[in-house]
Amino acid sequence: MEPIKINESNYQAYTNLDIVAFSFARGGAMGDPGGIDIIDKAGHSYYMNYCYGANAIKSEHIKDIIPVFNDMGFSLLGSESNNDNWVSIYLGFGNSLFLIKDLYDAFMKKAEEAHCHQSHELYRHWHGFVQELLRDEMVDG
Repeated sequence: MEPIKINESNYQAYTNLDIVAFSFARGGAMGDPGGIDIIDKAGHSYYMNYCYGANAIKSEHIKDIIPVFNDMGFSLLGSESNNDNWVSIYLGFGNSLFLIKDLYDAFMKKAEEAHCHQSHELYRHWHGFVQELLRDEMVDG
């Protein structure tokens, strides 16, 4: 299913998402520079870009969609979470994943089972892993 596109003209409708994971690509990142992919607790996917596109979201509105965004740190070689409820996983080449701590162990187990040991492998598969974990959680209760 295609992600819901969030942009400057509609972002106010998405300020109450129950976010469990999001990826963030720096403006010069490989892959999708400026891209932010979000998954909420219900498994819905959202996408926005703060650098490129006719209706890119302004960077000051990222925190309106992702309130914990201000708790995250970015550097040339990685990222970090300054929020005790979130963890950061560097996906390589300017790309980072932020995941709620409650999903971290299961996520890493799923990555291990899929033999995803390098950042570029996680870059390609993180979305599917989170979606699977959320589906499993819904089935189990």
